[in-house]
Amino acid sequence: MLEKILLLTPLLLPLATAIFLNFVGKYMKVNQIALISSLGLLGSFSATFILFVLLAINDFHSYTFEYYQFISRGLGASTKFEILLELRWDGLVAVMAILITFLSFIIQLFSASYMAEDEKIARYYTYFNFFVFSMLLLVMSGNFVFMFVGWELVGLSSYMLISFWYKKKEASRAGKKAFIINRIGDLGFLIALMMIYNIFGSFNYDHIFDTPILRAFYYNNSLEYNLICFFLMVGAFGKSAQLPLSSWLPDAMEGPTPASALIHAATMVTAGVFMLVRIAPLLNESPSMSLLIATTGTLTAFFAAFVAITQFDIKKVLAYSTISQLGFMFLAVGSGAYVAAIFHLVTHAFFKALLFLGAGAVIHEMHHEQDIRNMGGLITRMPVTGYSMLIGTLAISGIPPLAGFWSKDEILGSTFMAGGLYLPLWILGLITAVMTAFYMGRHWIYIFLGEGRTEQALVANKAPKLMRIPLIVLAIGSVFVGFINTPFFHGLEKVLHAKYFHVIGPPEGLSFVILASISVLAGAIGLFLSNIVFLQKLTNPLSHIEEFKLIPKKIRNIIVNIFGKENLITVNGKKLLSLLERLSSNGLYLDHYGNKILVNKSKSFSRFVAVSVDQLLIDGLINNIAKVPILVGKQIRSLQSGYVRSYLSTFGIMSLILIALLILSIGGLL
Repeated sequence: MLEKILLLTPLLLPLATAIFLNFVGKYMKVNQIALISSLGLLGSFSATFILFVLLAINDFHSYTFEYYQFISRGLGASTKFEILLELRWDGLVAVMAILITFLSFIIQLFSASYMAEDEKIARYYTYFNFFVFSMLLLVMSGNFVFMFVGWELVGLSSYMLISFWYKKKEASRAGKKAFIINRIGDLGFLIALMMIYNIFGSFNYDHIFDTPILRAFYYNNSLEYNLICFFLMVGAFGKSAQLPLSSWLPDAMEGPTPASALIHAATMVTAGVFMLVRIAPLLNESPSMSLLIATTGTLTAFFAAFVAITQFDIKKVLAYSTISQLGFMFLAVGSGAYVAAIFHLVTHAFFKALLFLGAGAVIHEMHHEQDIRNMGGLITRMPVTGYSMLIGTLAISGIPPLAGFWSKDEILGSTFMAGGLYLPLWILGLITAVMTAFYMGRHWIYIFLGEGRTEQALVANKAPKLMRIPLIVLAIGSVFVGFINTPFFHGLEKVLHAKYFHVIGPPEGLSFVILASISVLAGAIGLFLSNIVFLQKLTNPLSHIEEFKLIPKKIRNIIVNIFGKENLITVNGKKLLSLLERLSSNGLYLDHYGNKILVNKSKSFSRFVAVSVDQLLIDGLINNIAKVPILVGKQIRSLQSGYVRSYLSTFGIMSLILIALLILSIGGLL
């Protein structure tokens, strides 16, 4: 009974805080609002931690509590339609809940300083807490119905946070774009829900994931089974910004930076990964859908990394980085490495929240300048921010022993172990890892090294203390959180232990050493290249090739002879690089052609329907029918003149006509 009540606490505290601030916040001071909101989230985090301890004592055995029965109707002798408010607590939920509440609390501490001057800070904290409640409902739900309710509320609250500064056209447009694109994915989720109930007669996880039922259904109805997985996958792609539903996330940077850290680090964008891990028993029986998820994730990771290379907005680089890292998580899910997916979700949450909040501190001290070309030299003026972001940069690049190394290496290793069609995905994943280290190295060098390139950069001060403390906490997490699941300590794997997970683990022994070395080398190469191009500024490395003594002299001479002169290879090479740069800076023109083909064409079609079909055809037909009585009335209106003589004349004429007809009838002439 205690656990049943305690399980409601982390869910209801953010909701109660949001309701309270919505009505009372406008009468309170900034410090009071921040204090109440932070205490609510601290209480929510404390409750989840206590529940985690109780779960560990119970050897991580899951349980589900029923709180309220919304609908219960019998549909026949053996079927019953039920919609229940159920909350589930297991290892997966515990990891997500602790992550959400802890990082939300840290980000709110940062927000207290970053948003202190905003006039609508009470509204910001209201939306923030409502977002946390929505995300917790999504992960703690014991059935698909309330997962979907949380899913939709997350979409609503993210729309409110992204378009928080709605008076800016860009923010308003970004909020609408995120909301509409997510509705496409949500439609897929809704279709899957209808199919799930039609087939299984229940929304409850335990009933649906019963292994004998799943296998029997798969072998008898493989098409319908794959369709369920496909539509759930579409829902996940929308929420986690995977191709082709990824364009909303970079535009979402128009919201407040702490909101970006919240949405794009540990919460909304990871909901799709969480959902796919939750349906692991379904995916285990559908290898074709698993391969499709892995392929899409890998392509998305590569695409986003390619685009991030040429971005200059400090937050958009991190936005594309988020899309790319989510792609790695989808690669893990599709490879059957569900533990690796959640592991990278956890480590990514720490170092990406660190990078976003670090970017927020820079933007704050640069008076809301976001172009990294206008920065430089900030490491001497903002050392805590600079070195914290360096830890985040090294972590996302996969440099040991930081958190990103352990999780990304586990994903790539597990993909390699899956073999077969997954080997090309492993190779593309390694290339993406090189690109990730390259653009993140570029990002950090542009901001913190060299000389200040503008007056704002030259006079910038260190961030306020309330901003620096969250950065230090997250930097420590980015160093040590990776040790929760190493090849020497499978802590997270024990927490996620469940009959649902068909785990493909990373390689062991010599295979682990070789593959881990390749993974580290990929990150090191990317950072080395970023150092050469953006710090050493070697725009023509061939002129310095003599310095690379490790390369044999004959090979160096061949390279200089081929690439050091103007010839067909070098000319076409420059053209190719120029083309790649244009493609990268314009996001492969996906937004351009998406607007041109989908948005503009749909607008034109809507105008055609509104004018030609609605106004001319439908309204025209109805209006013309309505005109018939008017025309008839106009024709016979003269009969109602109001003059007695006119009526007598008409009466006389009609009487004569009737008499004539009577005579003709009597005479047999009619």
